[in-house]
This record gives sequence, C-alpha cells and structure tokens, in this order.
Amino acid sequence: MNSETPRVAAWLVRAYHELQRGRHLVVHGHVDELVRWDHEYLPLAEVLAEFLAGAGFEIVGRHSLVDGLTYHDDNARALAERAGRTAPSGLPAQQAAAQANGASTRSGRLAQAEAGTRDALNAAPPARPRNTTEALIAVRRLMTQRRTPSAVIVDAADLVVGDEAQPDERRPVNIAHVRRMLGDAVRTDVLAGGRPLRNTLVFVCREIGSLPEWLRESPDVATVLAELPSAQEREDLLQRQIGDFHGAAGAGPDSLRQAVTTLVSLTDGMGVRDIQALQVTSRITEIGPNSPRKLVARHRFGVRDDPWEHLDMERVRDAERALNARVMGQPTAVRAVSDALINARVGIDFVAGDADVGSRPKGVFFFVGPTGVGKTELAKAVAELVFEDETALRRFDMSEFSQEHTSERLTGAPPGFIGHEQGGVLTNWMLERPFSVILFDEIEKAHPKIFDKFLQIIDDGRLTDGQGRTAYFSHSIVIFTSNVGASTLQPAHPGAPPGYEFIRRHFTDEVGTFFTQDLGRPELLGRLGSGVVVFDILREQVIRSIAGKFLEQIIVSARARGFELILDREAIDRAVVEQVMVTGADLGARPIRDPLLEQWIRVPLNRWIMANQPPPGTRILIHRTASSPPFGVMTYPEDGGEAG
Repeated sequence: MNSETPRVAAWLVRAYHELQRGRHLVVHGHVDELVRWDHEYLPLAEVLAEFLAGAGFEIVGRHSLVDGLTYHDDNARALAERAGRTAPSGLPAQQAAAQANGASTRSGRLAQAEAGTRDALNAAPPARPRNTTEALIAVRRLMTQRRTPSAVIVDAADLVVGDEAQPDERRPVNIAHVRRMLGDAVRTDVLAGGRPLRNTLVFVCREIGSLPEWLRESPDVATVLAELPSAQEREDLLQRQIGDFHGAAGAGPDSLRQAVTTLVSLTDGMGVRDIQALQVTSRITEIGPNSPRKLVARHRFGVRDDPWEHLDMERVRDAERALNARVMGQPTAVRAVSDALINARVGIDFVAGDADVGSRPKGVFFFVGPTGVGKTELAKAVAELVFEDETALRRFDMSEFSQEHTSERLTGAPPGFIGHEQGGVLTNWMLERPFSVILFDEIEKAHPKIFDKFLQIIDDGRLTDGQGRTAYFSHSIVIFTSNVGASTLQPAHPGAPPGYEFIRRHFTDEVGTFFTQDLGRPELLGRLGSGVVVFDILREQVIRSIAGKFLEQIIVSARARGFELILDREAIDRAVVEQVMVTGADLGARPIRDPLLEQWIRVPLNRWIMANQPPPGTRILIHRTASSPPFGVMTYPEDGGEAG
C-alpha cells in the first residue's frame, strides 16, 4: 500500500473543518459511490455515521423515507431516548417543574401536575415516529438539547424539503421544522477537541440544485461535494486488484506497475465501483493489464467491437483517394482529415508513455469556408470510411442552441427541472453510439455558454449529463463547422476569384478574430491548433466535376428503368458553370443539383417519359434549346451523332 495514500477521502477533511465551525452540512455529488474510510471503501451512509461519531457526536441518527428515524447503534438510541425526555430547556422535567413553582400556590400545583404527567409519559416506552413530520419533531428535540452532542443524517434531502418532495399537507410543516432547526440547533455542554460541538444536521442528495435556495444559501450551512476518487486513491485501488486481472500471474512486477500507472490516468472520472469492476471485465474479456486502453474501452462501451481496432490499414492508406473522390476540390481539407485518421490508427503521439493517450477524441476539426463547398459531405464521408455507416454521423444545428437555456439540451436539465428524466440529446447519443462522428454545424450561432462544453469535450473527452451518467468521446471524431468570414471574402478580394492561399489567410484571420475578440475564448483556438481546416471556394473544374457526378446518377437511374440516356455534356456543364458563377458561388455546390439539374434535366425527362410512354430500350437525347428550360428531351435520332 502506498504510504502517501490518505486514510480518508479528501472531502471528509473539509467536512470536519466545517463541523468545527458549527455549520450544518449538505453533502452532494457522488453520494451513491463507495467512500474511502480508514484505508477501506465503504458506502456513504456507513462512512458518515463513523465520521460523525469520530468527530465527537455521541448520538448519530439517520432519517430515511424508507426506514424512518434510526440510530448508529444501541447506545446512541438509548441516549436519544433519554435526551427526548428532557424539558425544552434541557433540564430534567422535575427540576423544570420546581423552578416553575413560583408566584402562587395554584401555579405551583399546576406545574407539579404537568411535571407528573410528563414523568409518566417519559416512563412509557418511546413511540416510533410514524411519518416524516413526527421524525423531524424528534430530531428537533435533539437539536435543541445541550446534554449530548447529536448529529442526524437526512438521506435523499431533496425528497424531504426539495421541489420533488411529496406535495401533501405535511410538506410545508416539514420545511418549517427544518428551517427552524438550522438556526435553533445549539452547542452542547460537552467538549470535543477542546470546544463545544453544535448539534448538526447533514443533508445528503445527488444534485445540489435539487435543494431549495434557503437551504443551500443559509449561513448556517456548508456544502461539501462528495468527489470521485483522487489519483492517489485510484492508484491504491488498482494496486490492490491488479494481481487478479487476466494474465497478471505471468506478468512481471515492472509490467504490472506500468499497467497501474496507465490505468490511473485512464480511469480519471470513474467511481470506486467502476474501478473495482475492471477486474471482472478483464477476466470476462480476457484482456490483461498489458492492454490497458483496450480494457478500459471495453469496460466503458460493453462488448461492442471497437471499429478503430479493426480499421484496415490499407483502408486508412487509401483514405485520401477515397475522400477526394467523394469531396471534390478540397485537397487540403481531405489531406488534414486523412492525416488524423493515420495518426489515430498508428497511435504514436507526443506523450512519454501510454498513460496520457486515449481520453481525448480521435480527431477534432474546425471546418471553415464558404457555404456548400463540402464541409458536411466530408464529415459524412469520414463516418462511412471509419465506421462503415453514414448514420454514425450525428449533426447538431447550432442555430437551435442560440439561447442560454438551450445549452442544457446537450447534457440534460438538472434534477427538479422539466425534462430531467430525458437526459441530453448529445450525451444520450454518445451513450448509445460512442463510435461516431459528431458534427456541430455553424457554431458561430451557438450561445457562448455552450463553448464551455466544447472545451470539456476537447480537453477531457467526456461530458456528464443531468442524471450523473458520463458520456465518453475518446472513440469519436468531433467536427465543428463555420461560415465565419464568408460574407467578407468578396469585398476583401473583388474581381477575379482569389487563389487558395489568399482564402486560407482570410479565413484563418477571421477564425482568430472570432475566438479571441468576438467570443473572448482564445484558449479554444489554442486547443484546436492544426485542426482548423480552411475549405476552398468552388473552382470551375470542380463545378463541372460535381455536375458530372449528378448526371451519372441520372444516367444510371434511367438505365435501371430500361432507357439509354444521351446527354449534351458540354452544353450542360457550360450552363451550370455560368449559372453558379453568376451568384459568385455564394451558395456553393447546393444549387447544382437543385434547382439547376432538377429543373433542367430530371423534371423535363420524367415529364417526357410520362407523356410519350417510350418502350424499354429507347435512346433518349437531352439537348440544348433556345427556350426555357434551356434543355429539351426527344428520342435520339438514329441517323444523328451522339451529343455527349
């Protein structure tokens, strides 16, 4: 065991200091996790009881909606029952009655009668509280007596005083009891650590936001986050269990120590139970500690095969050619993406060892350039190439996230808010499809608050949703797209289309201005680094190539229906180029298929076939005309030459 490993979880130390200051506690966060206590890992409820007893509280109680009011042990129960039989001032009932016997004999007799009645009630067996209200009344007696230091843990506090509490007639009474106790709790006459302890309430909940503001913001209350295990704790956990991993018996000590070091890094963000379960995953999958990244990935994503492991080397080597065939006229962008795929597949990185590899996404890109030049098409092509499934692409239109409150849609609303149970649209997708391409389209339209989530994705490779579930991006490709700078390109270079180097400088400068001045987030630009990829404008030859691709699709579709289509290719290409250039290619390639080829070729062709009902095998000519639309349809003349 590492001698430097702390005896207890670090957050318990802070909780102890707050107790010494006389403050009640709200413990929130990972309250369902095991907690380090005396070099062991125990459930939170057990740890809190031991912690409070060790801090000097003689009575440690626990209120649960399921179990009611219970106590840490029989001694604490007996002390609680005795404390409940004292008068509100904390004095024994007979002494209180004697002091009350004063001004007149009549009042003295009444006080004696009241004391006698109270003594009789105290002598009877204590009644078990039947509901939350009665339990809180009993707790309040403990909080206001001075004889015995008392602490009571309130489990699922959000269901007792929060918005999700049962909306019945007792709820306002319960809230009133708790609010009174916060201020009425007294310091006892018993010293602990040289000073009197204040009777204390400890509220436990998952989400701090689920508690009312009057509790969270009370000066009598300190909030303490129950954190996930630290690096030291993870190292201790892994050292204990590494010998039981698959194949560990045949590994040397140095190999196991290296495996622990790597796993400490890879398990950042995982809870104790999850880390303990790594041993089971290792044995089931027969993945040993010598393959830590593979083991953690299989543990997180289940039995699903990792497509990155099975990505064929030949397929990666051929990626640039395959992507260029699909995304025309963007060799620089295609080369950047191809290089990222090669880096991900080979795995060599700027790290001293294996420990720092694997948490960030496989690739992060910022595609910028004019609209309609292939940014989204390249993202689709990458999804098809790597995951062999274009549906592995998930596009988020950031114009739908322009308001501050919409940022919650990505990771889900916090507890107590509408839609909490549905989770977030981004985290839900990643939990279901961890092997995918994530496309954040036109991010300049997103609210600035959302960029905090982008930074977390790039840096940590994970996001936690409103339900506490963690989605990992380590096996995904993340792509941001933007048109920033597109509207200022033409004024910056009037006349003939500029060369690519001018376009690259223009958009790179615009992206820098956007992140540093408009957004005020230069750190994001630094994280993107070489991931900023500038797309070129559409050149004439590219327009012809794109038109040719769509025309080939029309020819194949006609052939499937028994017709041979003959096109005046040169005329069609010339007309498309002229029409696209009229708009300065502001809409990119989008108008080529629709409306141009749709209205010039497809619609007239289908109308002609419907009107003439040509038999299968008919050769059909599409030729240039002087009318509108500029291309006509006719049966190909047998004595004429081919037009295209």
